[in-house]
Amino acid sequence: MTQSQQLRKLAAQSATAFLVAALCAFPLYIDKFSNLGVVKFTAVCTLCWAFALWLGALRAVGAAPQPGRLPWRQDTALWALGAVTISGVVSTVLSLSPEASFWGLGGYYGGCMMVLFTAAGYLAVRAFAPQSLLNGLTFGVGVTTAIVTVLYVLNIFNIDLIGTYADTAVVERAQFFSTLGQKNFCSGFMAFALPLVFYAFLVARGVRHTILYGIPAFFGGLALAVVDAEGLALGIGAAVLVLLCQRMFTTRTLRRLAVIGGFFFFHAGWMQYMRTHVYTQGGKPMLAALGHVGQIGFLVCLALWAVLRFALRGREVPLYRLGRCVAGIVVVGAVVLTVLANCWPSFPSLGRLDDLLIFNDDWGTYRGTAWRITAASWLDQPLWRKLLGVGPGMMHTAVANWAGADITDRMKTFYAAHNEYLELLLTTGVVGLAAWLWFVAAHLRRAAQNWLRPGVAPVTLALVSYLAHAVISIRVSMIFPEIMLLFALLQVFCLPPEEAAVQEKPARHAKKQKTAAPAEQPGLVRQWLPPIAAGIAMMAACGAASRVIFGFLF
Repeated sequence: MTQSQQLRKLAAQSATAFLVAALCAFPLYIDKFSNLGVVKFTAVCTLCWAFALWLGALRAVGAAPQPGRLPWRQDTALWALGAVTISGVVSTVLSLSPEASFWGLGGYYGGCMMVLFTAAGYLAVRAFAPQSLLNGLTFGVGVTTAIVTVLYVLNIFNIDLIGTYADTAVVERAQFFSTLGQKNFCSGFMAFALPLVFYAFLVARGVRHTILYGIPAFFGGLALAVVDAEGLALGIGAAVLVLLCQRMFTTRTLRRLAVIGGFFFFHAGWMQYMRTHVYTQGGKPMLAALGHVGQIGFLVCLALWAVLRFALRGREVPLYRLGRCVAGIVVVGAVVLTVLANCWPSFPSLGRLDDLLIFNDDWGTYRGTAWRITAASWLDQPLWRKLLGVGPGMMHTAVANWAGADITDRMKTFYAAHNEYLELLLTTGVVGLAAWLWFVAAHLRRAAQNWLRPGVAPVTLALVSYLAHAVISIRVSMIFPEIMLLFALLQVFCLPPEEAAVQEKPARHAKKQKTAAPAEQPGLVRQWLPPIAAGIAMMAACGAASRVIFGFLF
């Protein structure tokens, strides 16, 4: 093995450790609730810069990426990344408060610095992440998901294992009751983690893999039943609709979906019983309303699984045509009902669905107010600010300037638009929003062209879920770095298999030679223990170092 190959192998192992640290260890990194935002931001900022600089140093001394990893001239996704970065820098320079916009002090630390370190992390992962890490990384995300969910449920029942809320008022605990932070973090994390976890269970073959991925899927069903966020339901729903339209959707997929449905109804029914008979704190998730029919739902899912398992006797029947019809009916039906409910005054009430279909200031725990004042603030800006924005994190300041003496107590509570796209429009302008949509479209288009390659489908579904979730949620430094790394992973998985291409070259020059014995593959423990240990150690080290490097932010 040449020195260049050794450096490339070291870079691949480092990129794997980076992904383990960001996707599996970082979500569990926590301190006191009162300074949760700055703790998470400084830790992940330090982590991304550390790995990006390390991988950049390896590149400088000879660790060249595989061909096709960073084709600057042909790849529109890289140009879109440049546009996102430049628009973020420009809007920061022209911000109402450049210093606050650079660090994102006015908006959950989602400022220019986050744009810069996530771009650096994206390039590092895209350059060196190996294509063979999907199964291990997905299982690691599943373990993290199970831990997050269990701690979330414990705190619902007022059990705080690590003293996160020791100095926090009871009122705040009732409003933000997750041990791992605000519900915005938990819903955002679950929005991209659950599609990865569920997809691994859907495609698992054999008893061992089914059990291995079924355990995280079981806890994923619990997460759907307890995490209090409308955005999570919207995100998972969008991912399911995309899945129904794919050719891989067969009776076997539907059978596994019935198992996941059984997990969910079991937990929803249990939580409904606990809410009725035992004290719990916090809100009640939208999907948890199905707990009233938990037993019936569980039996229906069990019956569906039994019919598909025994009646078909192992045969797989394609269902994607039916899935596309169902997805079309759901989308068209939702659009028609929404238009009628909002535009036809005499349209009959649909009961609890009115809370979802009719948009007003009270919609989604006053998200309607946030959307209205964000749009009004953007319309009130001069033309050049409509194009370039008021600066990252400046939503609250722009709203205060727009409302003036008419600002209400409710308006004062919003430091984000609770819609990433609307907030981008106000803070980075038309240019920034267009750059982000270009970046998203370039990646999703590439994914659609390479859907059948290993790893493309689950990562795409995770991103679709997050992008739908973003319609009614906040871009925060606790979640957005992971999303950018998933975009980078998507590009890696869309490439042709690199190991096969490497193995073909020596075969041409060895026609008359004896066939060499295949190289022994390392076991799972030997393969994954080093990156897991390195990822956890780097997360701990970067978390501690961030207190020194960014001490002025605390």
